[in-house]
Amino acid sequence: MKRRDFLLTLSGSALMAIVNPAFSKSINKNQKTLIVIELAGGNDGLNTFIPYKDSNYLRLRPTLGIKDGIPVTSSVALHPALKDLKPILESDRLAVVQNVSYPNPNLSHFRSKDIWQSARPQGSTDTGWLARYLESTNSKAAEAIFLGEEYPLALTGDKGDRFLQLSLGLGVKNKGNLGQAIQAQYQIPQSNPIAETVRRTVLESEDAIEQLSKDLNQRIANHGYAPTPIGRQFALLGRLLESNPKVLYMAIGGWDTHTRQEQTQKRLLEQLGLGLAALNRDIKARGMDKNVLTMVQSEFGRRPAQNGNGGTDHGTTGPVILLGDVKGGFYGGDPKLDSLVNNNLPVVVDFRSIYSEILNNWEKVDSKVVLGQDFPKVGFLA
Repeated sequence: MKRRDFLLTLSGSALMAIVNPAFSKSINKNQKTLIVIELAGGNDGLNTFIPYKDSNYLRLRPTLGIKDGIPVTSSVALHPALKDLKPILESDRLAVVQNVSYPNPNLSHFRSKDIWQSARPQGSTDTGWLARYLESTNSKAAEAIFLGEEYPLALTGDKGDRFLQLSLGLGVKNKGNLGQAIQAQYQIPQSNPIAETVRRTVLESEDAIEQLSKDLNQRIANHGYAPTPIGRQFALLGRLLESNPKVLYMAIGGWDTHTRQEQTQKRLLEQLGLGLAALNRDIKARGMDKNVLTMVQSEFGRRPAQNGNGGTDHGTTGPVILLGDVKGGFYGGDPKLDSLVNNNLPVVVDFRSIYSEILNNWEKVDSKVVLGQDFPKVGFLA
């Protein structure tokens, strides 16, 4: 039978194992975990890592440009909302690859997401790069966990096989008369073996999600996660690391800033910075600082020039953030604001070079098996 045939059975038992402290103590403490955080909507890289010495920046963004950034190199400043990342960068646990995209970038959210998540700019995008990696190592369904509602292509395998999906929202979907009626139905034992398996799995999953929700409050207090929806997502990442999965995947929405970018991006970047800093503290406190690598990416960047509505439109390249046991600093060069191509930034680094380096140097697998070809090394991993 295929993995998908076991998912209903595995979901309840896997979740129960995740919240069981004894489970965390019995597994391999040397397991490496890759965390992927997707900034859905297209984050504006130029106002995230600001080229503050380039006069073209404020020429292109006379009112939207950030003038009070935090300088971290002779040419790059952090958005003020990312102040929590400065000490991490100074400790060489943060690498930023700039000017990242792929040949002939597509500016459609849906198509570009498919390309990033499949790692296939041309041809079929029916399987995800992470799923192909996991399948190549014969990983079990619970060894990769997606946090959220809309399951990503990145974790979709051959013939639609999926890995474990977890959402705190699932635990509250039984409100209202209809929900209560459905919930009452699950309390009735079923004579059909398959129906009974489904019933027990649903109840076990709900119990596990409820227990995880309670655990998060304690983790927020202990490690400084923000008591916000995004902060709780990061706290959940920290909690799930105790089960030592191979992959954790989380999406944060809201980055499509055609209007009101100054306020929207500031709020989101602050939550991102707080979340990454808290996660870094949590990881280091448990001695896992060499075992967890976090990658933050978006499906594309924004145009260098501001638009007429207080925002920016879909662009080509953007930055990828890597947090963990990396060679800290900036890679890919500064954005070439004096050499725009069709009013967009030129591509310098193919995102598949980043994936390839992670697969080869972090996961210790042949990236060509997953990506179909070799790509130049960026250099952020030893």
